[in-house]
Amino acid sequence: MPSERRLWKIVFDNFLKSLQPKLKEKPIGIDAQGNKYFELEADPQGGRRLPRRWFVPVDEETGVPTPEWSQWLRGRRDEPPTQEEIAHNEAIANMKKINAENIAQKFRLPGSTNETECQQNSKGFRDMSEQFEIQPGNLKSKIK
Repeated sequence: MPSERRLWKIVFDNFLKSLQPKLKEKPIGIDAQGNKYFELEADPQGGRRLPRRWFVPVDEETGVPTPEWSQWLRGRRDEPPTQEEIAHNEAIANMKKINAENIAQKFRLPGSTNETECQQNSKGFRDMSEQFEIQPGNLKSKIK
């Protein structure tokens, strides 16, 4: 028989494969939010050359993985992130926020608005009504 006509052999082979036990998911870790991460290892003989990775969020609405775990899920890194690595990255992010605030204070111009003045006014601008005139050229008609 030609090789194209082995339909029953293909059906029988697929039946035997269906009887084999499926691969079990391997729990990888849990992040600070409580999301659980899993992996199915790669099986080149079964047609899967890359591992399958996913996570189960604690809450469907707020279950967003951290950037380190997101990199692992997408296959951009081979090893899952460690707690030390995540803590180190959070410390760097906090340091950058503090440095950004210091730079903003250092280069703030005199007379410029700061956040507290903007929050006092409902429109978000500093009240400058005392500097304007109702009728241009009439110094007596300033807004009070």
